[in-house]
Amino acid sequence: MAFKVLNVPSESRTFIEEARRSQIIACAIEVLADHGYAHATMARIARQAKISAGAISYHFGGKNQLIEAVVAEVARLATDMMVPRILAQPTATLALRAYLESNLDFMRLHRKPLLALVEVITHMPGEEGGPGPYAEQAEVAITDLEKVLDWGQRSGEFRDFDKRTMAVTIRGAVDAVPARMLNEPGLDLDLLAQELVTTFTLATRRQP
Repeated sequence: MAFKVLNVPSESRTFIEEARRSQIIACAIEVLADHGYAHATMARIARQAKISAGAISYHFGGKNQLIEAVVAEVARLATDMMVPRILAQPTATLALRAYLESNLDFMRLHRKPLLALVEVITHMPGEEGGPGPYAEQAEVAITDLEKVLDWGQRSGEFRDFDKRTMAVTIRGAVDAVPARMLNEPGLDLDLLAQELVTTFTLATRRQP
């Protein structure tokens, strides 16, 4: 998952307004996860939140802005869970392990936010053919992972490879997991995490 958090609460908003926004975002996540993007209408989200659709428009302006807030909230959840674990590691090898394991831990513990994000990525195109609402977060995920890989190369733990290519490869493996979770309800995420750690430890380490 990406580490950057968007839509930091404005100081001009009251506590009650922030609480209402958080409630609406949580309900949007529920609707997206349970009913899919196509059926996540403002009216359905409003019913879930027990408010009027006009109240959602007041706080977010429209559906696109609400979806952007959902993406930011999922990113925040991932950031809060993953970053402390990664930064606490004394070596790049252990940081890469923590990166992989915390990604899958997030998927296990925050299933509905994950499913909501998958719905957005899969079904919401960018405006006028531009990048979708997750494009910036996806790029941040790559660049943050490149920093871990750069750490390992500078410390001599990792072999010489193109960091961008390796980061894209690792992200591709991680990003393939949600689809498997949907198709295989009994998917063993602990075993999968173990195999991902083994695979990319071998792929990145410097040979003696």
